[in-house]
Amino acid sequence: MEQKNIKTTVFTTETIFKDSAEIPIDVDFNLPEYCPQISKILKCKAAARISSKNIGNRSVSADGSVTVTVIYSDDENTISSYEYQYPFSKTFEAGIDLSSAMLNVKTKCEYLNCRAVTGRKIDIHGAVSVSVCVSARRGKDVICDIDDNSIEVLRQTVPATMPVCQAEKYIVIEEEIELGNSKPDIQCLIRYDTAVSVGECKLLAGKGIVKGDIAVSVLYRSVTGELQTLKSTIPFSQLLEMEGVGEECECEAGAYIAYLEIKPKFAPSGEARGFTVDGKLLLSVESYCNNDVEVITDAYSRKYEAQILNETVSLNKLVCTIHDTFNCRQELEFPEGSLCEIKDLWCDIKTDNVKFEGECLVILGTANANIIACDKSGVPSCFERPIEFSYRYNLSSDTDNLRADPQISIISSNYTLSSDNCIEIRLELSVNTAVYECKELPLISDVQVNETKPVDRSGRCAMTIYFAEAGENIWNIARRYLADINEVKRLNDIENDDLSQNKMILIPV
Repeated sequence: MEQKNIKTTVFTTETIFKDSAEIPIDVDFNLPEYCPQISKILKCKAAARISSKNIGNRSVSADGSVTVTVIYSDDENTISSYEYQYPFSKTFEAGIDLSSAMLNVKTKCEYLNCRAVTGRKIDIHGAVSVSVCVSARRGKDVICDIDDNSIEVLRQTVPATMPVCQAEKYIVIEEEIELGNSKPDIQCLIRYDTAVSVGECKLLAGKGIVKGDIAVSVLYRSVTGELQTLKSTIPFSQLLEMEGVGEECECEAGAYIAYLEIKPKFAPSGEARGFTVDGKLLLSVESYCNNDVEVITDAYSRKYEAQILNETVSLNKLVCTIHDTFNCRQELEFPEGSLCEIKDLWCDIKTDNVKFEGECLVILGTANANIIACDKSGVPSCFERPIEFSYRYNLSSDTDNLRADPQISIISSNYTLSSDNCIEIRLELSVNTAVYECKELPLISDVQVNETKPVDRSGRCAMTIYFAEAGENIWNIARRYLADINEVKRLNDIENDDLSQNKMILIPV
């Protein structure tokens, strides 16, 4: 009988290219005439964003900009700011075929130094890192059965989550935020921040729906000279084309600011009663389908010499998706009399560590609190303090080799000033992530039997006695003697694959 290998295709998502580069920021500029002169720089902050990305045949590129905001005070202790856009572009040569791949780009401001050369000239030095990761959906042909009674196979059913489709889409954000009746008119903008959170990702036949919110926080100086804070939430909902997905699939979604500009909205009369928000949001969805895959992890021939070819395949099982919120609070102390009046407070989020402890996902991070406050004399200063937070999520089971890449965002921040040197900060944060169980399996990709070379059975008796120890595997014993594993189990009245105690085993030829 001619041997016949029956194969199936196993799909996985593989990282095919990774690289990173540091882009220096070296720039000096003069403030425009309408800005007051600098007496003291309070804070220089930077936000690096990717506005577009592209995959070529053998290279990837990313374009973006760094928004540098310089917050300062003048001789009269009036707080002002100036925003500067620093564009950048980076190309990475991969040297391999990148067709039909997916590109993920991340940026991070490594450091930023700012100094006032004169009352109107600012010198900035810093660096931004750009990291690219290219992944692709790959199919691997592995053997799922062999039509040959003389070949023993070790079958295993593996619960896996197979990648189905990846989709990205840029959407334009154009909104207007109006001041409430109690808010005074706008004189100038000082600072703004946004936080994006995905609340829902739902799959339909061939489509995906992503819903979420953009939390906007604006600090401005009013016509009366006071600093005012305005907060608003912009909801978004978008449909993405996703070929091959259905309601039975699972998905993981992310949302990232690609471009953002907020400006006061001036009426023809000259008054400003709101802000215009112009931006671009990148939505990313990866869909998966839970599927039990029957594979063969080992094989041998009882009659002939055989060449067994193995290929290690990485299979991921989606354990759960998390869309949750949590709170953290911390009391901070400062020099005596330094917090007589809080002018502004914002936090920058950083994830420090993601780990798994038994049945629990643990995310450790830091919210770097930035506080602009005035002392008793009305002199403003900026303080930075880290607020450490932890998030714990109980999983359904204790499973090894788990991974998660969480996205943490600040939904809201509040504070209570208990004295002129003590403040309690309260944060509400959102966490969005998928948790996967990762397995590396050596699967059989091919079996080649040489019927001209029978196996050497010289010196073998009709029956071999083997003294097995508790914990030994029956497959390994039968393979060692090239025996029929089902016959070994039948002769020795064995049902399980592993022995629970020491046992004498009869092994037929």
